[in-house]
Amino acid sequence: MCWQYSGANSKSSVEMKRLTRVFLDDDEYKREDMRVFDDVHEKRLLKEYLKDRSNLFRMENGWRCSSVKIRLPKEKVKFASEEAAPEMEIMGVHHCSLTDVVRSVFEDSIMSTFHLMPFRQRWEISEGHTMNVYSEAYSSPSFLEAYEEINALPRDPGDNLERVVASLMMWSDSTHLASFGDASLWPFYLCFGNQLKYTRGKPTASACHHVAYIPNVSPVRDLSS
Repeated sequence: MCWQYSGANSKSSVEMKRLTRVFLDDDEYKREDMRVFDDVHEKRLLKEYLKDRSNLFRMENGWRCSSVKIRLPKEKVKFASEEAAPEMEIMGVHHCSLTDVVRSVFEDSIMSTFHLMPFRQRWEISEGHTMNVYSEAYSSPSFLEAYEEINALPRDPGDNLERVVASLMMWSDSTHLASFGDASLWPFYLCFGNQLKYTRGKPTASACHHVAYIPNVSPVRDLSS
């Protein structure tokens, strides 16, 4: 209480409780460390740590940085083929491996809520008259066809593993990065059609997975060369 009511007057009861929880954490808080604690030294160490650790696109998190070459049109110019059109290289494209994302999701406990076996939905309007109902990706004709296709493939001796379809749904839109200024980029998100659409629509479900970030391209004045 002496600490809370002395010094700066911006220490609330919530901050007091948070400090108490720090003291009670036997794994993180060591009283002997305070004997040599120097806030200037620790802030300098933290600054050095954040130079690398604050970068969310680290390779250890599965991110890669590549360049992409694209062909561009030129106003009032007709090219004999796409290969003859001017080429532009986009640097700094951060992306993840789709295989790694699929594997990590299917190894997560959320996979227990996925629909792995497709089915058809029909509405019996009247006797002898039914109508197909299209509601979820895992009940769509494409999902059913893919499921039948992969299960019709030949198997190696001793292969009795279940074969399922991972329905990948890609989505992208421009994202504004700053409250002031015009910094923005194009993130690519991946959702799984195996998941109930009502779950995918909940922000708290964390159902969207980041797979790529495309930087904005500066305008090019002359593409004739």
